[in-house]
Amino acid sequence: MSELRRDPLTHDWVAIAPARGGRPHRMPGPGGPSPHRPPPADPDCPFCPGREDATPPEVWRLPAPTGAAPSNWRLRVVPNRYPVLTPADRPARHHRAGLCLSVEGVGSHEVVIESRAHDWDLPDGDDAAVADVLRAYRARCRALRDRRPGIVLPFRNHGAGAGTSLPHPHSQIVATPIVPTRFRRLFDIARGYYDDHGRCLHVDHTAAELAGGERVVATTDHVVALAPYAARTPYETLILPRHHEASFGDASDVCLDRTASLLRRVLTALRDLLGDIPYNYALINAPNGEEGTGCFAWHLRIAPRLAEPAGFELGTDIAVNPLPPEEGAAQLRGTLRPGAGPGRP
Repeated sequence: MSELRRDPLTHDWVAIAPARGGRPHRMPGPGGPSPHRPPPADPDCPFCPGREDATPPEVWRLPAPTGAAPSNWRLRVVPNRYPVLTPADRPARHHRAGLCLSVEGVGSHEVVIESRAHDWDLPDGDDAAVADVLRAYRARCRALRDRRPGIVLPFRNHGAGAGTSLPHPHSQIVATPIVPTRFRRLFDIARGYYDDHGRCLHVDHTAAELAGGERVVATTDHVVALAPYAARTPYETLILPRHHEASFGDASDVCLDRTASLLRRVLTALRDLLGDIPYNYALINAPNGEEGTGCFAWHLRIAPRLAEPAGFELGTDIAVNPLPPEEGAAQLRGTLRPGAGPGRP
């Protein structure tokens, strides 16, 4: 079993996960196809149709309209064969030795196989195809947040430079038995604002950004995409609800559909503007058990990987961003496509 260790000097958590060392790495190397765009097919891919027995038994699926089981799916969620955290029928045990604290690596680590097509990507889909991916996130957030305490984190790594080891389109969902230090700080800041003002910090922040406009990338009646005021990377983008909602697990169908459309358009704009760059995104929810809080709102953070952190960043944890967020937002606004893309293959 893996283990979570808390640094006694910073109280940051680190996952010690030996199983991750066995992950297969099938991303193309130098001289091959694009390091971020996979080949059209791979007969050995464990996520392709017809190879369902190459993954652990699925925990959720969206069925395809035709086809024989087990291949009649358009999206599957399966346990990760190389997990950071693993399920158990008991709470995680804490261990303390002097100043050192550790927690057993009890939790969950799942893979969302986003498409049957090996070379598909989110910008290639129409809004309905991206909504399918978010529908899986919502369903699994609802299921996993009941294993309290902790958080549920859906995330996506795109490209070898962002941590992808298999090219077939997929994202991941991890449920932790602890609330990481950064999440705790985010929540404490939001709760302090709520105590002082009686309103949600994220909703007020979104309203202020909409009023100013210079960092807004795009907006709908339910969600907005904007560049953070203190963006840590060039073209970093936040997608936030315009109305209070602490957990994406409680998002309405309309909000989910609007988020899918905006996410697809932003990722398409990034690809149109910069090429097929590596990026990460993470869907931040309130800690488990706090879904009814009035102080927090879920948000999806997209972080392109355009530069490696250096010594100053390592020593201070202060990011160095060479692109003013206002300029990045303006470039994305100018590149954003208004219409829907092609459908899922």
